[in-house]
Amino acid sequence: MPAPCEAAMLCMMTSRSAEQPSDERAPFIGKPEGRKHRGRGKRVSEIQPPPRIRAGHRVFFHEHGEPLFGPGTFDLLVLVDETGSLHQAAKLMGMSYNKACRAMRQAEEHLGLKLLARRTGGLDGGGSVLTEDGHQLMERFRLFLDEADTDLARLYQKYFGDASFAQPADPPAAERDEAPREGG
Repeated sequence: MPAPCEAAMLCMMTSRSAEQPSDERAPFIGKPEGRKHRGRGKRVSEIQPPPRIRAGHRVFFHEHGEPLFGPGTFDLLVLVDETGSLHQAAKLMGMSYNKACRAMRQAEEHLGLKLLARRTGGLDGGGSVLTEDGHQLMERFRLFLDEADTDLARLYQKYFGDASFAQPADPPAAERDEAPREGG
């Protein structure tokens, strides 16, 4: 049987298609389009538009190359916390209940933590709630992802900030037409 949490390693994979957060001090104005980790708001600068092409990453824990906790399991935890049901969380994610159960069981076994407390049906119906360990893991992973986003944005700016593809996209034609013209 694999060792608990101490043996788990962190793996960060980089892909160009994911988004990059902007300046940490920028006001929160909601989630931009595209797939986001649930429960994580992105900060978007109102002063400087984001670059057209951004760096992205997928962060997950793995043991001997086998993923055991990442964005999908994190999303499940967030939705279980919101809905009180692993079944509803899986449904909202378009995932089968059996797959969600396997993902939770695998994470619990490998991390050596009990993440969910399950109630079987009855008069009040069944459901699931996060344990204290589940809440702590969810919050720590959320903070970890936010810090990884910030560091990736800083590194992208450092190494590619002057590249033409890293510059903000041209505004749509309607916005260009509304801009004040010189000499007019």
